[in-house]
Amino acid sequence: MNLKTTMAETRYLVLWLLLVSGCTVFDGSGMATQDTAEAVRLKAVLLEAEDLAGSAIDITIADGEILLEGFVETATQRQRAEDLVRENSKLDDVSNQIVVK
Repeated sequence: MNLKTTMAETRYLVLWLLLVSGCTVFDGSGMATQDTAEAVRLKAVLLEAEDLAGSAIDITIADGEILLEGFVETATQRQRAEDLVRENSKLDDVSNQIVVK
């Protein structure tokens, strides 16, 4: 087994875990809220993008708006994440709050 195969298997394992367990987010009140199926699906799209490997992007969907938060290494990655979300969602309102380290 080579490194490329192992990394692909790892990505699919993480994707599977996200989809099976869902993602929990803590809002400002300390209460945990469950991500929507759409947010989990969009996170999976970002996880599959090799050029976004190592990025830490969170997706929240509320009131018809997609909020992208987290960190990436380059401005190109920041824009790529937004482009992927726009291409893979029916929602048009995307707020990109991703920070470039």
